[in-house]
Amino acid sequence: MKRRIKDIRLAYADGSGAVWDFPGIEPAFRTGNRFVRVDPDELIELPYGSVLFSLPKRHPVFYNPRNNDFNHIEVSPDGDEIAAVSAFPASAYLRTYLPAFIRRDDAPVLPLWAYTGVIVMDGGFRIPALRIDDDVRSDPALHENDAELEKGIATLTDAYPENGLVKQLEKCSTVYRCLCARNFFRGRFEAPIPTTPACNAACAGCLSFQKSDASFAASQDRLDFNPSVREISAVILHHLTTADNAVASFGQGCEGEPLLRARDLAAAISLVRETTDSGTINLNTNGSLPEGIKALIRAGLDSVRISLNSPTREYYDRYYRPLGYRFDDVLHSIDAALSAGIFVSINLFFLPGFTDMETEVEELVRFLQRFPVSMIQTRNLNIDPDFYFDRIGFRESEPIGVLNLVKLLKKEFPAMRLGYYNPPVKEKK
Repeated sequence: MKRRIKDIRLAYADGSGAVWDFPGIEPAFRTGNRFVRVDPDELIELPYGSVLFSLPKRHPVFYNPRNNDFNHIEVSPDGDEIAAVSAFPASAYLRTYLPAFIRRDDAPVLPLWAYTGVIVMDGGFRIPALRIDDDVRSDPALHENDAELEKGIATLTDAYPENGLVKQLEKCSTVYRCLCARNFFRGRFEAPIPTTPACNAACAGCLSFQKSDASFAASQDRLDFNPSVREISAVILHHLTTADNAVASFGQGCEGEPLLRARDLAAAISLVRETTDSGTINLNTNGSLPEGIKALIRAGLDSVRISLNSPTREYYDRYYRPLGYRFDDVLHSIDAALSAGIFVSINLFFLPGFTDMETEVEELVRFLQRFPVSMIQTRNLNIDPDFYFDRIGFRESEPIGVLNLVKLLKKEFPAMRLGYYNPPVKEKK
């Protein structure tokens, strides 16, 4: 039976970065190191708040039905050199395929974004993705009222004039437009609590620190001071007592590893819990120090989210490059949190063709059978896929598809949530 193809067109960028469609050419996507045809039924309209990128010195790949193979194209219908195009989806959308391209030998390493295939269909952009979390926090329009943000910043900086953490959150909310930092000043949802400049991992895709000779820059500057216990507790207490269903989270993209300050964070949690039992205090962490997690739980921590790029030890080690801890320590931390009965999430970085390949899926199922966590936060991994594959020593196996992986997880682990955000696990009192 001949496959029915809708009017889908390859998207490409010209030298100025403007994006065009190429009529008469069937685009392709990529999973792992494989090119695949586009299935129109797996596409959604480009979500509001998403961004398009041109991919420098990378030429788009298309499907050639005459030879049943894939080729790349280097020039536009006008004869000008072109580049491949990628989308960066808005939050809460999980991509299912990568953009398909051929790199030139002099192509630079791409900066830290989640590269997603994009095509043109019926006059609009479409991407291969699904909305993984229906939480209203994911809607970009909620974060676009700068006038209300400015009022909130003015109110809280006046209320806490000497609090360095409040000043840091002001920077995060305005310079980096961090949605969580904006939440703090708007008195809603989840607020970030960055506390720690130091880190005990050298992650290949660290958002806040890259060496000066690295192939790409960090996405933002790292926190450069240690907020005091009083500063930390004041920010947490304010948010938990003013916002409905509030979450306050240690461990942000602008800092190192919060467990390195476990004693101070435990002291701050204790101060908060002396005043209120309301709201959720959460820890985002690499899980490197099990005793630190235990100390925070004793102080009143409500939930923990531990990040993994892979449940496979060698892939984990090559991405995180641990300094002074081992993968087994991470597993001990997960076990300790589960034993304590708090809400446990895994922040699993998804990359199509890697996370959903058969060998990784098998490891993930075994991992979840051993560690029955409450939730997987399905996050797109922000990194150049070729750089990532080279760094971790990628050994490819057959992919089952991201959509099929999501279906499998829902079937095999029906009690486990799939989502994007740290959920509130305690109500405001």
